[in-house]
Amino acid sequence: MKKSIVFAALFAVIFSASAQEMKVQSAYSDMKNERLAYAKKNIDEALVHEKTKDEAKTWAYAGLIYSQIVQGFNDDKASKAVKKQLKEIKEPEEEICQKGIEYLKKAIELEKKAGTHENMKNCNEALKFLCGAEALYASKVYNTGNDYEKAVGMWAKVVEDADYVNYKELRDDAMYYQADCYRMLKQKDKEFELYRALAKNDTKKPDVYLKIYQDNKDKSDTTKAINALKKGVKMTANDTTNVNTIMRTELASAYLWAGKADDANKILDDMVAKAGNDVTTLNGVAKIYAEQGNLPKAEEYYNKSLTVDKNQVDALRGLGNAYFNKALKEMKVADAIPFEEVDAYNTKMKEVNAIYEKAIPYFENTLKIKPNDLESLIKLRTVYSVFNARTDVDAATKQGYNAKYQTYNAELQKLTK
Repeated sequence: MKKSIVFAALFAVIFSASAQEMKVQSAYSDMKNERLAYAKKNIDEALVHEKTKDEAKTWAYAGLIYSQIVQGFNDDKASKAVKKQLKEIKEPEEEICQKGIEYLKKAIELEKKAGTHENMKNCNEALKFLCGAEALYASKVYNTGNDYEKAVGMWAKVVEDADYVNYKELRDDAMYYQADCYRMLKQKDKEFELYRALAKNDTKKPDVYLKIYQDNKDKSDTTKAINALKKGVKMTANDTTNVNTIMRTELASAYLWAGKADDANKILDDMVAKAGNDVTTLNGVAKIYAEQGNLPKAEEYYNKSLTVDKNQVDALRGLGNAYFNKALKEMKVADAIPFEEVDAYNTKMKEVNAIYEKAIPYFENTLKIKPNDLESLIKLRTVYSVFNARTDVDAATKQGYNAKYQTYNAELQKLTK
């Protein structure tokens, strides 16, 4: 009698373990046959049962099932049978995704601990898919633009999970958008901590290097500013667009700012030799000449660029800026003239105003092509603000200047509300 009780108890234990193993296998079979609600029910029970909760396979299958559910939610071409199954799943899609990620990570850790690799490949592939879905949820919040606090946390989780599975491209994209959230939240230290991490990761996003350059320039850190651009030039060397040319132009400008004219001229000479009919290179060469104070050469190359494409704003705006910046420089000279030297001051201001006059048509032509060009509107408003103070014109002309100022000011206010 006692023996029968012992065998009965032993049979119950074996049967229970076998039943749980069957749930795991049934869950996997259901997943393969797109019975996702049944698969989820069986695997959820196996995850908490004493006999199966510590097995890597249980967590691996759970992660795979949850990833297929997420895929089903995002598949417009899912079968009617799958859609019917998905309706029976009550948890939100994002919650399913997050649970799937944690299940797969646990499966990977259990396999690492056991020294096995039975499900490692499938787990990694599923985890990368779920990280992509996780990024999609973050981007939806980010793109609404009304809750950057929430978005920054979501991007941070994407960074963590993508880094775990060595999904470097997604990790860097998530870091980039996380940094932009901090920019919108006006948390500059955190923003640039991420930009610098991206640069350390050899990101190919050119604006990261430009942002770091500008930040260091604002801090008057010449060495770090130039090094940021040098790294940007290196990382965009194989870019098939014109990004590398833009980066090299900026580097030449940085060298001029730092007083390293020889280094700037090396870049300039190389760009001149390779310019041909490439408008980006021609505009870059013109910009460098303008910053060197060589307006005739700047005009020459901007006009070459316009000969290739007369309807591009970069050359038109570039010519406007060349004259605008020259006028600003000469105005500083005028402001330094002693107060009592009225005739000298007036003579210099006539020269300044004549240079400003040359800038106006280029900005106006830019606006004909790109009506809401913010930079052109700002520059034109500034020019007409200066002209409002002119004493060498009649009242009707000054009234015209004021009307122009009011027009451009109104346009800017509409754009910057």
